[in-house]
Amino acid sequence: MEISTSSKTFKTHSEQLEILKERGLIIEDEQKALKYLRTINYYRLTGYMLQLKHNDRFINNSTFEQAIKIYEFDTELRRLFLEATEYIEITLRSQLAYSFSNLYGGLGYKKSENFHDESIHTSFLKIVEKKINDSRETFVKHHKMNYDTQLPLWVAVEIFSMDILSKFYANMHIKDKKILAEFYGVNYSSLTNWLHSITTVRNISAHYSRLYNRKFTVKVRLFKEISLPNNKLVSVVYILKRLLPNEEWMRFFNSLQTLFEQYSDVIQIHHLGFIDGWDKHIKL
Repeated sequence: MEISTSSKTFKTHSEQLEILKERGLIIEDEQKALKYLRTINYYRLTGYMLQLKHNDRFINNSTFEQAIKIYEFDTELRRLFLEATEYIEITLRSQLAYSFSNLYGGLGYKKSENFHDESIHTSFLKIVEKKINDSRETFVKHHKMNYDTQLPLWVAVEIFSMDILSKFYANMHIKDKKILAEFYGVNYSSLTNWLHSITTVRNISAHYSRLYNRKFTVKVRLFKEISLPNNKLVSVVYILKRLLPNEEWMRFFNSLQTLFEQYSDVIQIHHLGFIDGWDKHIKL
C-alpha cells in the first residue's frame, strides 16, 4: 500500500501559517502569529482549533487569536484540575496507608495474599521497588540510613503517584475496599472507577495535554439518576463534588465558573459536557 507523504513533508512556520490562511483562518497579526508558532507546536495548536472548523475548513470569521485564547483557557483549566486532584491524591495516600496498614501491618503491601490478583501485585511491587531505589527524597534516604530498605506503607506511600494509588486500590480485596470507600461515602466499585478517571485527568493535566473538547476513553461510572455525559470532563467535575470536602469543592467550583466567564467569548462549555440541566447534578 502506498503511503501519502504530504503530512510528512517539513513545513516552515511561515508555511504553516499559509496553510491556516488557505483553510480560511483569519490572521490579524502575522508576526505575532509566527511568534506563537515558534513556541507552540503547530499540531498541538491545531487541536484547539477543532470548534472553529467544519470538515477541513475554518468557519467564517474564525481567527488565530480565538485559537490562542482557547489554548490559554485550557492551560488554566489544567492548572485548576491539577490543584483539585492533588488534594484527592494526598488524602488518598493518607487514608489508604492508614486503612491498609491497620489491617495488614506496615509491610503488608509486600504480600500477595493481601491482594486480589497476584500477577498485578507482582508488577506493582517491581514499580514500587524501582521508585524506592531511584528516589532522592530526604525521608527515603533517612529511613534507609537509620532503619532498613524495607519501607513501611506509611512511608512508601509518599512516593506513590495517583496512578499507583488507583491501581493499589483496584487490586485490594473487596472487603478492604469497602472500608476505604466508607470514608468517601461511596460504594467501592464506583470509587475504583472514579480513582481511575481522576488519574486519567491528572496525567493529562500534568503532561500538558488538552482537556478542552476531549472525549475520555475511561467512562465515569455515574448513578442512574445522574444524566451527564460520562466521557466528558463534566463527569470528573461531578466526581470532585463527591470526593472533595465542601470548602475545597466550593473553591474549585467557584474558580471553574470564573474561568468559564473569563473565556465565554471563545469557549463553549458543552464541549466539556456541560449540557442543559447539568446544574441539577453539580452545584454549590
